[in-house]
Amino acid sequence: MDAIKHAAALKERLVNFALSPQFTRELDEAFERSRPDDLADSEVTASMIVDHFALQHRLASGDTVIDRFLRAHPGLSPQERAMLLGWRDVVEGIFEVQGQEQDALVLFNLVDELTYRARSNMGKSAFRPIQRGMFLICRLVPLGEDWLVSAHISLFPADARDQLLTQAADIGLRNPKLVFRNPDKLAAARRMLAAQREVFLDLYGTEYIVVSGDDVAPRHDAFMRACMDRDQPGNTFPLPGFTYPEEVLDAETVAIHFDPETGISFYLEFGLLQELFADPLLINRRRYRETLTSYLRGDDISPAAIRLLTDPAPDNAGVVFGKLLKKKGFSWPEHGESLLRRYKSRYFDEPQLPTTVPVSETMARHLRSALPDESSER
Repeated sequence: MDAIKHAAALKERLVNFALSPQFTRELDEAFERSRPDDLADSEVTASMIVDHFALQHRLASGDTVIDRFLRAHPGLSPQERAMLLGWRDVVEGIFEVQGQEQDALVLFNLVDELTYRARSNMGKSAFRPIQRGMFLICRLVPLGEDWLVSAHISLFPADARDQLLTQAADIGLRNPKLVFRNPDKLAAARRMLAAQREVFLDLYGTEYIVVSGDDVAPRHDAFMRACMDRDQPGNTFPLPGFTYPEEVLDAETVAIHFDPETGISFYLEFGLLQELFADPLLINRRRYRETLTSYLRGDDISPAAIRLLTDPAPDNAGVVFGKLLKKKGFSWPEHGESLLRRYKSRYFDEPQLPTTVPVSETMARHLRSALPDESSER
């Protein structure tokens, strides 16, 4: 059996395992949470959801379907186990067809701007309707030095380029991890982040400021304008559109933090917690206790936010968390890091990526041309 047929047989077994009754509830939840891509039809969308569930979804128990499959099939060969583990490295994107080499397509991913040689478990015939210049929305998994199409393909004509460039930019902004498969993109993002941090420090004199909710937009806009002026002094480009959640604008206080690893973050009711760590007895009040609990348990709040609160007074932090967790003798310097790793494990399990996503000049020109023409609206 050749590599492609072997991979196809193994994938079929894995997908059937993912569709078995033991995963019904969690798979149904995955379908409910999904926001199907408007550019993909329902069959393709369903195929992608199942494919993501089988290869990447983190189950409630913390492991994956692949982990469960490996435990349930101890007789798999070392090669099969290695292939399954390799399938965690999934490439998602919108691909431009650049050509065909024997039974493989040469694809350029608009999201990460890398080129892939992709093959199909259905052989060369699967690519017969596909011509140079067309676009595919699909998922790829490793197959030796090449890649294998995983799940169904959604095919678009060459004249859909503008629509797909916009879609690719949106995908990259929503999920920078897909862009940063490209090491050059990640290196560029880190350079941009370092430059932006200098701007923030020059503007505000510190790595975070605490403001009222209604002051968030003006402060953030001022920072964005300063970044644009640094890159192109005197430019008149409009600021990038940014929609602030209502809870941010309605908060009494918000910390605007420039994290050197990720970029700008907003932490709600940060001033309230500053009061708490200055006066640990406030932990006895419900509002302070619930706000700190939301910081500790909130999956979208970085450990960096808690460190900003605890670093000025680590002894007070020990008292606060000791009372919150009902742990006598709790010491922040001694126990704080393990506490963060327990409650914020995802921030430690993988490198934190910049939220600033660099784009190519081609993509930048496209996005600028897509902006409304203000003169025509007057």
